[in-house]
Amino acid sequence: MKPFTIQKILIPIDFSETSLLAIEHAAFTAQLFKAELVLLHVVEKYWEKFSIITPELQVDVPSDFMESIEKRLEDIAANIRAKNGVKSTCITSNGNIYSEITNISKEQEVDLIVMGTHGVSGIVEFFVGSNTYKVVTKATCPVLSVQGNTTQLGYKNILLPIDDSIHSRQKVNHAIILAKHFASKIHVLGLAEKEYDEVDLGRFDVKLLQIQEYAVKCGVTCDRNIIKGSNQAKMTLDYANSTPTDLIVIMTDQEEGISGRLLGTYAQQVVNHSKIPVISIHPQLGVTNPWAMTIN
Repeated sequence: MKPFTIQKILIPIDFSETSLLAIEHAAFTAQLFKAELVLLHVVEKYWEKFSIITPELQVDVPSDFMESIEKRLEDIAANIRAKNGVKSTCITSNGNIYSEITNISKEQEVDLIVMGTHGVSGIVEFFVGSNTYKVVTKATCPVLSVQGNTTQLGYKNILLPIDDSIHSRQKVNHAIILAKHFASKIHVLGLAEKEYDEVDLGRFDVKLLQIQEYAVKCGVTCDRNIIKGSNQAKMTLDYANSTPTDLIVIMTDQEEGISGRLLGTYAQQVVNHSKIPVISIHPQLGVTNPWAMTIN
């Protein structure tokens, strides 16, 4: 498994308060990892209007508007360099927002995307989703999503939800590396199926104990707990909201049970509804040993 490191961070900016807050989180993270920042603003190339008789309407972006955007981005980058001492560069782009973010993240070979998110709910969540969640599903690197009420920088308590899915433990090393840089404590949360009996719970706890012992061996304080339920996303969010939690580390491939599936995937529910920052990790296929990563 490729070692997880953060050397370059991409921050999509729409100049909302939430995206400006995401900059603060990204800059703080960049300081700890000695990483550089790439600030990105995407201007949708055209606005679409549909009706039975009206064709697609295309409107070009005025050049003076693009110059204004570039000036605003450069002012933000200059402020970051002065305040945080972090190398910061700017990119402006035209096109579909989440497609441009994912494409540029690959072109720039970034290790982390940090996005502000406003969250969505109801029918919009299930059928459309947010730009943040779309980036989470399409990007190949981890995505840190931050809602507007998260003003505290740093993550002293990291929640690590674990289930019985095949890739669930791949995120353990990511959590440990983050914990070592942020001087955090990891809280391993076992998400047990509602139908688990005592034998199932005992077997599951052995996996959690292995994770706890591995984290301690890596020099990170760690505890563990198990909860049972039918909607793992709700279980995760309820637990995070009732205990000291500054960051939730999840996988993007986890599906929900029958009750949760009606609300969307696990990652979709957590990213769209969490008031606590969430870092979403993509699974690496073909990895049989979840511990096969160097911890620095």
